Amino acid sequence: MFLVGTELDGTLVDMEVARGKVVAIHPAGSLVPPEGAVIRRGGRVTAPLAEPHVHLDATLLGARSPNRSGTLREGIANWARLRPGLTKEDVRERAMMTVEAYVAHGTTRIRTHVDTGSLVAVEALLALRDEVAATGVELQVVAFPQEGILRAPGRREAWEEAVRLGCDAVGAIPHFERTQAEGTDSLRLTFDLAERYDRRIDVHCDETDDPHSRHLETICALALDRGMGDRVVCGHCTAMHSYENPHAAKVIELVAESGVQVVANPLDNVVLQGRYDSYPRRRGLTRVDQLWDAGALVGIGHDSVQDPWYRLGTANLLDAAYMLVHLGHLTSEEQMHRAVRTLHDQNHRPFGGALPVAPGNPVAWWADTDPVESLRKRAAPEVMAHA
Repeated sequence: MFLVGTELDGTLVDMEVARGKVVAIHPAGSLVPPEGAVIRRGGRVTAPLAEPHVHLDATLLGARSPNRSGTLREGIANWARLRPGLTKEDVRERAMMTVEAYVAHGTTRIRTHVDTGSLVAVEALLALRDEVAATGVELQVVAFPQEGILRAPGRREAWEEAVRLGCDAVGAIPHFERTQAEGTDSLRLTFDLAERYDRRIDVHCDETDDPHSRHLETICALALDRGMGDRVVCGHCTAMHSYENPHAAKVIELVAESGVQVVANPLDNVVLQGRYDSYPRRRGLTRVDQLWDAGALVGIGHDSVQDPWYRLGTANLLDAAYMLVHLGHLTSEEQMHRAVRTLHDQNHRPFGGALPVAPGNPVAWWADTDPVESLRKRAAPEVMAHA
């Protein structure tokens, strides 16, 4: 395939692509494709997209157990009823269908959480990780204790076993533990376990409207004290939406200083948060604009693809970015460009950073030169690794 007059980082180039990877990059106008070659003209090229936060163990189960109240707690309860009936074959089939949907929308790196309450799901997704690697998809698995580590006997042991089996990152959910103190204890255990097995950390953090849920600052402090900030991700952080402004400013400064990345999940959070409000209802989104202004690292996750929490997922990360710019009032040209760029830039941070568009690396070609048009249409790119 030949890309003619396509934009790369603001410069027009010609490009040769084979089997999904860049073969060579030439100055614009210097490449003469052979007769009969597949040619794309104009547009722009980027690295493929990366998904930093999804739940492949629960994907495509939303119709089996609809979330009638729309609350996070009902979603967790519905999932807990479905979990005992999981089989490895069912988990693999549903997860593979969703991985294929991600790839069709330009995503070739996916970080999934897996509920450590199901060893079946853990083993199924670890096996899938190895299976999809052969197709050019990088799948990471986070050991996620959906119902907490300390709330009941056996949960800590199952969580530790999932890490021992080979999960790529250690998860936690401190705001779901019984008390604030036990939430803090769970975070210390998380950092200890990650250090013991040399794993990354990815925490569901303060996913609530409660302004008193303040685990993000604890995570940042632990990351600073242990020198692990570049290995830590905090998903959701929606309580920050409800913090008093002086406290939010303190926490945002700490996030930026620590190097911890915050991943917003706007599709789920606009649905799940604000459910205890009358009017006006909170949007339930973390403070992306203020985090950006402070120099903090922010990712954008899809979170749910038709699961017991959110019925409407598509595996198209542009949908998540589109919702983000609406909820966060991020509609300046610069902010919309940044939201799109995040999908192929900062979203790769959990994977060690995006690969540059260079010979030997995978590439995505977008028909629209303007990223805002890509955001408006939410059309899939041509992902050459799977063309």
